[in-house]
Amino acid sequence: MSRQQWGPAPRPGRSGYPMPGGTPRPPQGWQSAPPWQGNVGQLQQWGPPQGGPRSPQPWPPPGRPQRPRRRRSLFGSLVRLALVILAIMFISATLRSVTSGPETPNSPGSSDAPASGPYVNEEYTPPPPDMNPPELPMPDTVGQAENYVTSNTVYNQSIPSPTACKMNSLDPNGASKAELETHLNQLMGCLMAVWEPPLKAAGWQLPRPPVTVYSSPVRTACGVMREVNAAYCAGDQRVYYAQPLLSAFPEEVRTTPYAAETIIAHEFGHAVQARSAILISEKALEQRASKNEGLVMSRRTETQADCFGAQFVRSVAQSQNLDAARLAGLQRLTYNIGDDVLSGQPNINEGHGLGRSREAWFTRGLGSDQIAACNTFTAPASSVR
Repeated sequence: MSRQQWGPAPRPGRSGYPMPGGTPRPPQGWQSAPPWQGNVGQLQQWGPPQGGPRSPQPWPPPGRPQRPRRRRSLFGSLVRLALVILAIMFISATLRSVTSGPETPNSPGSSDAPASGPYVNEEYTPPPPDMNPPELPMPDTVGQAENYVTSNTVYNQSIPSPTACKMNSLDPNGASKAELETHLNQLMGCLMAVWEPPLKAAGWQLPRPPVTVYSSPVRTACGVMREVNAAYCAGDQRVYYAQPLLSAFPEEVRTTPYAAETIIAHEFGHAVQARSAILISEKALEQRASKNEGLVMSRRTETQADCFGAQFVRSVAQSQNLDAARLAGLQRLTYNIGDDVLSGQPNINEGHGLGRSREAWFTRGLGSDQIAACNTFTAPASSVR
């Protein structure tokens, strides 16, 4: 495999969503690079935009010739960049005061109600949290990366539904940090029961991510997590959740039953992407795209995580007593984390998606057990606006 430079340095992190620096471990056999100096947002764009389908070629694509002694380090820097960017921010570091959005838009998929009846997968025993997970899978060529995001084997699978999530309810607004952390780590067991079987069937490995709840800035492998945030960090493959997160939302959203659990389900959706090579493939391809194309790809990643989160909610709705009214409340929650709602700018062009798009993909996930229903990478760009 070629170890050549991509080109100039990477594109700046997009404003409004922190792009934390970090030093995640490089994959085995890949040359590591010196630690990042400064913030990722201070760096410049990688390489020229590329268009149209690309045939397989050395990953990453070769750039201008460099002295051999520097190629390995620069190539390692690219790998580290892709891993750093994988620290997907669920919401802005400082949420603005928001108001409820318009009524639910039409779903782009099925509107079937969550499955009911005898529970499936009851014999499943979730593994303990994996504090030292295996390295994330990643593509060897550009063509393989494109295949991973559009035609992944995970899209051939379905989630088990309904599943029995045996977990007591908890009010996150009144819970202590310890109580909330215990609760969300229990939730991880339910998420594993829904997602590990289809990923295993698709040929992927899914270790159980631990959850850390924090009330003040905490340093992670992906940088410092601020007071109001939730994220899946690819550097250490853990999920982080700020204890006061829901307080940043209007009361109607803040008091929505199962809100914290749905936020964690979204972050677990990023773990599903990471462990099936979708996440690192998209982020590496994003670095080759124009700024606008990169934003579209980022929105495909985020709305897919919304859809994956909804498929989990669909699977556990019966055992968690999530009736139609509560599901509607979770749809409103997803609308309220849209880029336009958080920023107050109706036509903003950012990397997470407008409220109506995020709600639509969440609704789509509620309507189907088929993971292919969440394939945002083959959907029209207008559906992830």
